[in-house]
Amino acid sequence: MFYGWRVVAGAFTGMMLANGFFSYAFTILVDPIRAEFGASLEQVMYSLTIGTVFGLIVSPITGVLIDRYSVRALMTLGSLMVAAGFYLTSIATSITFFNLSIGLTMAMAMTYTGSMAGSAAVARWFTKSLGKAMGIAAMGTSMGGIVIPALLTYWLNSDGWRGALQNISLVTLLLVTPILWFSIRSRPADVGLQPEAEAEATAATTEYKENTVSLDMSQIVRMREFWFLGLSMGLVFSSFASMLANLAPYATRLGISEADVSSMIALLAFGGLAGKLAFGMAADRINLKVGLWIAHALLGTAFVILIFEPPFALLLVASFSFGLSTGGLLPVWNAMVAKVFGVDSFGRAMGVMGPIITLNIIPAYIIVGRLFDSTGSYTAGLILFSFVIGLAAIMIVPLRLPP
Repeated sequence: MFYGWRVVAGAFTGMMLANGFFSYAFTILVDPIRAEFGASLEQVMYSLTIGTVFGLIVSPITGVLIDRYSVRALMTLGSLMVAAGFYLTSIATSITFFNLSIGLTMAMAMTYTGSMAGSAAVARWFTKSLGKAMGIAAMGTSMGGIVIPALLTYWLNSDGWRGALQNISLVTLLLVTPILWFSIRSRPADVGLQPEAEAEATAATTEYKENTVSLDMSQIVRMREFWFLGLSMGLVFSSFASMLANLAPYATRLGISEADVSSMIALLAFGGLAGKLAFGMAADRINLKVGLWIAHALLGTAFVILIFEPPFALLLVASFSFGLSTGGLLPVWNAMVAKVFGVDSFGRAMGVMGPIITLNIIPAYIIVGRLFDSTGSYTAGLILFSFVIGLAAIMIVPLRLPP
């Protein structure tokens, strides 16, 4: 078996933990944290805002480190820091303590353990199957959306939210960290291998060689493609991240039982699995801009359904559409970054794009929380971000991709 698939497995595991918790499972903690500290929804959302701000600071630095040093060491170190962060959060004595610790843990998880570092490692191993490899690795985020919320719900019922976080800390330390250390290799040359290539010299192989030119950050930010792609992804990420964090409270407010809420999250994660595999394989065959537009359309469809506060059956449809969209965005975006900026500049491109995306996400959590606290409904936030998704799709129009 080609060694690159072991790297994919390691990236899958890191994304399963990082995105599984912060993208899918965190919503389950919202109501217990509000009850524990007597906090408003807006106050709890500050934790994700703080994590996004920390990410703004950390991601450009991480991008440089990824391109210069061992991704294996960075991901392993990140996993250790995330384990410590979960434990620190579990002993929080105030909402401020909770927000700061979960925010720092989120920044470390997303940059060092999750898709940023993992995708950079995968991009260096694959050429003709890059989209497929990215899609399979990104499926870890959706698998995390199935596994992590289920574990968290079980541990919440048996051990409370503090015990649940301590258990997640142990899983990170004793399971995730060793997997990352033994599977991730930064580059094929580290183990005396070459990047994936077909038996004969092909256009895919040639394209890889041409895309190994290393760009520095000043060159990247002067490219118009950087701004179109960064701003578009920032808008769409702000939309789905803010509403995903509030999916459980939204459903509970409609009278949906805890078991049915878990079913919604599981179906969303399953849709993410399907979306990552389908979009990842399609990314090697179709125009990447078309792939993003399809993902935008699926996300917009989910938001429109949620605006009308529908019965449970339609909530399941919205959840699946939501999952397909979020599943499709990650592999297509990663393949697009590798194609436009080159695999040797992947870490820097993702790192410097991070602040652009972050500056869009920072106000989103607060806006949703404040609109809910002032209106008693999520409708206004859903309408607002439906328009934001449309704007994100329009910004892709002038983006030019290499043939």
